[in-house]
Amino acid sequence: MKFAKVFQQLLDEENIPKEWVGTAIQYKSLKKCINKVVQELEDLGLEKETLQLLLAYENAQRSHAQSNSGISGKGRPKLIYSFEGTLHEFVPKITINLDSVNGMPLSAAITPETRAKLASLASDVARRGSNLTAVRDDSDAINTNPNSPEERDIYISDREDVQTDGCEGGDTITMAGSTSTANEPMMPHNSETPWQERPQYGLGNLLKPEYNLMQFVGSKAVDSSSDDVRDAPDNTGAPLGGIPRTIEIHLHSDSEFFKMLCSELVALDSLHEEQEKELTEQVTDIARRLPHAASPLQKKNDLYVWREIFRLYIDAGVFFSSLEQDHGERSVEQAKQQLTWFTDQIQQMDLMNRFKSPESKSILESFWKLNLSLLQSAQFQTLNRTATTKILKKFDKQTALTAREVFPEFYFNNPSGTVSTSVAKSVCFTMAEQLLTVIPQLDDYICPVCYLIAFKPVRLDCGHVFCIRCLVKLQRQQKDGCPICRQKVLMNANGRNMDIGLHNQMLLYFPKETKEKQTANDKEVTKEQLLFNNEKQCVIQ
Repeated sequence: MKFAKVFQQLLDEENIPKEWVGTAIQYKSLKKCINKVVQELEDLGLEKETLQLLLAYENAQRSHAQSNSGISGKGRPKLIYSFEGTLHEFVPKITINLDSVNGMPLSAAITPETRAKLASLASDVARRGSNLTAVRDDSDAINTNPNSPEERDIYISDREDVQTDGCEGGDTITMAGSTSTANEPMMPHNSETPWQERPQYGLGNLLKPEYNLMQFVGSKAVDSSSDDVRDAPDNTGAPLGGIPRTIEIHLHSDSEFFKMLCSELVALDSLHEEQEKELTEQVTDIARRLPHAASPLQKKNDLYVWREIFRLYIDAGVFFSSLEQDHGERSVEQAKQQLTWFTDQIQQMDLMNRFKSPESKSILESFWKLNLSLLQSAQFQTLNRTATTKILKKFDKQTALTAREVFPEFYFNNPSGTVSTSVAKSVCFTMAEQLLTVIPQLDDYICPVCYLIAFKPVRLDCGHVFCIRCLVKLQRQQKDGCPICRQKVLMNANGRNMDIGLHNQMLLYFPKETKEKQTANDKEVTKEQLLFNNEKQCVIQ
């Protein structure tokens, strides 16, 4: 089944709220836009195969330069696909750097068919105002004469006052475009105009008046909208012969595609921010209600029931795993499995029926709904992330452009762009900080020597905490090193090292455990006294 159908089916079947569905990636619409982009590129003479050859050559050159001790190659890239502007107003463009002698990408090792095609494009561009034998749209004849003096002096750009440095040979090219004045910018066409009604963008038509381009012949400027010749701007005085030429193409259907995608991504980011805010407020509300129901100061409290619930939740690691083998954020399917396990454990242990406070049941229902909402948000975010990845992959597959590399960098590096982080990650962090800490867990109060609660805690000068019984035994053995950090602080411990605050907290939140530990300590002390007394018994000879 195609992804477009699967995507829509998942949105319908997973109980995604209707208001969320309206902000989802419009995969089908974007897919239709790709067909327009392909048609526009073909009208420009830049079919998929041609772009693949140019980009493959460019990548090979880059890899070769990196392999040579990291020294970058000379000259400019032969083909650049980029975005110009901000998220609110931008234009995707293709920049092709051509050799002014033969009209080919600089030093590009390309096939004769591609070479002939690019020569046709270059000669079409230079057709008006030069003495070249231009190629007509209805003709197969191509002028590839490398010795034509007029061809090497053509400067073309659809941007005004652009400086292009780093050309082969150290030359600098200044390019300006205008139909009436040298400072008049290019006016883009309305992206809402149907494709059939838009002007054709073949390079053979780029010198028509509506494209605001200027070409230079020798030291004279020829307005593409007339046959008048006037002096070229002073800043075009690059040396003649062997000067690279740049053709910059603004893609209108491409702009329509990415503006639609950008608006959808911005809408999704806004929705995720709202979801994160709403879920965080739910966490705060539960954290506010829980202390009353689980307060150890209440005669009938649910402290131990909630401790068991949170222990199971931590062990489940619903959205994040702390285990070494699968550390990190879980997939949606894994989160579903862990949440199901957590629910089954609560039912098997019959924890809900052990509640003494009616408020606890209401809090547990709120906690359950919070996790369901968080799971739903994570699933919606994952679906849209997958849709975005697949539509960019399809775009690159059908056009041979590098949108998967260029667009994310443009979007996230733009001041108006936002990085859509995981809602589950943000909310789970808040949950760990504000909610799960309301009920202290026994693992945080364990003595690292006996692995029981550190009752009557002694805090050594190094900061580590142990139960008093374990430290007394170590002192009797004349061991001065801390069992954790090995600092020589153990023999100096005395009554001043008792952590009274921590001791009182243990008595309050762990009454059962402290009582059991005190009983165990008393038995151990009694046994030691008996052994000591037996050693002092008189022996009759």
